[in-house]
Amino acid sequence: MLNNTFNLQIEGTPSEFGDQSILENFRFPNGKAFPKSYKSFVKNYGYGLALGEFHIYIPMGNYGDSLTVRSDEIRSTYIDDVKNNDIWFEIGPDCSLPILKRLFPFASSDNGYYLFWDYEIDAAGELDIYITDFKGTGFRKAGKSIDELISNLTGGSIKEFLPFCSHPLPRTFKCLKKVE
Repeated sequence: MLNNTFNLQIEGTPSEFGDQSILENFRFPNGKAFPKSYKSFVKNYGYGLALGEFHIYIPMGNYGDSLTVRSDEIRSTYIDDVKNNDIWFEIGPDCSLPILKRLFPFASSDNGYYLFWDYEIDAAGELDIYITDFKGTGFRKAGKSIDELISNLTGGSIKEFLPFCSHPLPRTFKCLKKVE
């Protein structure tokens, strides 16, 4: 049964929970696991659209919206330029080149925003989360867990994280099914 600890209004019934073995056994290059809040989110909500626009990718093998597939695709759009110090986007106000090199993309929005973990910073099993649009927002620290991210993007301080957003995002989750 769904444990709605993130307090999201759910549309549909969660049914796609991805590969639970990968969820539990995945390790970043430094040996750290996925954040606790991410694991909880995946186990409770699974595959879908959060806050009206964010696809928080989950492990689903070679499926197009799988975490591993999308993370590699997103990273491939900028990492060679970063390694060659040919940065074409703003990395401030909260990021630096060393942090940028190790960020791990795990979500994207229908409006062109991307969410990343800094897997070097680990506080009580959680990882810092950054948001960017690779345009005018720069990289901003948006939370220290999925819980805090949701609160920040759905609360009154949204402009600190999404300066071009006119109102808080909805506290919703729309369940999606894989298209075979």
